[in-house]
Amino acid sequence: MRCKHYMLSAPTCVLDTAPLSEALSIMIRKHMQDLMVVNAQGEFLGTITSFTFSKMLLPATPQLPDESDRETAEDVDNRLMPHLHRKVGDFTGAHPVVDAEAPLTEALNLLAAGYIRLPVVGPENKLVGALSSLTILRRFRF
Repeated sequence: MRCKHYMLSAPTCVLDTAPLSEALSIMIRKHMQDLMVVNAQGEFLGTITSFTFSKMLLPATPQLPDESDRETAEDVDNRLMPHLHRKVGDFTGAHPVVDAEAPLTEALNLLAAGYIRLPVVGPENKLVGALSSLTILRRFRF
């Protein structure tokens, strides 16, 4: 079997030129830990993850225990706000892909290594789908 036989077509993604606020909105609305990033030509560029946002929410310098008790939600929000207008592409990280024509075992090896979701690409690195362990297991009816 090939990856294309198991993949989810038309996965959720965001343009690299979109503001970071759009990526965050999609991830929250769809409860996603990572989001695939493409350019205007549909080429896969990488992913943006919830860890990116977690790092932005951290204080610039380590806090003492009593300092963190005085922090407000507004303080935390204010660390994220300056970044929300920036482009998603500025925060995109590399991510392995599988070719649509690749054997399914290639994807299974990456999933077994700890990747949650894999972009599936076609010719010219165009994003054509996504694979996860759950996508593969959905073929079973319990």
